[in-house]
Amino acid sequence: MNWTELKEKIYFWDGSWRDIYVLQTTLDDNKKWTDYVNENYHIEWFNGLTQTDENRIYFEVIKEFWNGNHDLCSTAKVFIDKIQINNHFFVDSEIENDIDPREINTIEDHKRIVKYMSNLSLILDKSIILTPENDKEIILMKVSKDGIEYSDNIDPKEWK
Repeated sequence: MNWTELKEKIYFWDGSWRDIYVLQTTLDDNKKWTDYVNENYHIEWFNGLTQTDENRIYFEVIKEFWNGNHDLCSTAKVFIDKIQINNHFFVDSEIENDIDPREINTIEDHKRIVKYMSNLSLILDKSIILTPENDKEIILMKVSKDGIEYSDNIDPKEWK
């Protein structure tokens, strides 16, 4: 897909964000994700337990949140250059990242997103999907160890 098609079908602004999902994850997958982003990207995360801003995610705090030991969990901001990816720790059974399509303005930005997804796919040995916001059924792009697949039938008018 060329940049014009990507911008028109995936990264156009319709008032909603796009989601990057890793489905059917385990605690170990989430730990691997946390280690990967902590080691490779600039992080901004508010640690609710210590009431401080951190430049890394403390997985034990997230794990305690999922175990119901506290309700002090916040979104982590992961920066791929100037692109902000928000990670929500809703559940441990999936990894959900949000991206603002207005931040994807060039083919190089798209390649940064693909590289992030590809690295995750290799680390977790799972497929990573990009979807419209809150719609796991419409897969715009899928990245796996076998490569990148774009949906043949992307029609933004059909999105929720």
